[in-house]
Amino acid sequence: MATGIKDKVAIIGMGCSRFGERWDVGTEGLLAEAFDEALADAGIERSRIDAAWTGSCFDRINVGISAIPAATALRLDGIPVSRVENMCATGTEALRGAAYAVASGLTHNLGGVPYLGVAAVAVIGLH
Repeated sequence: MATGIKDKVAIIGMGCSRFGERWDVGTEGLLAEAFDEALADAGIERSRIDAAWTGSCFDRINVGISAIPAATALRLDGIPVSRVENMCATGTEALRGAAYAVASGLTHNLGGVPYLGVAAVAVIGLH
């Protein structure tokens, strides 16, 4: 019988880029700002991130059609980074994919980068 993922996964850190008109910072900078804050909030090093999920629904004005620009901006070398797109639910889709990866035992800590230039980041880990 399926038991779901309740009480198996938790958001252990969160970061968000500073709000405002930020014409001096590109998408990559906004992502890095939020990611660094999320790592600090979670109290873990970048090297502890096992995988990442990123979501972007406007390819031409954000980070492109793959996960490579986000992986590069966040300096996530040598780990799988998956890009998802689901229009208004893109952030939720990235967070869901990350949560299921942790719940299944595929990974223990991962960075979910849910949603384009808004740059909100959650680090998900075992509960």
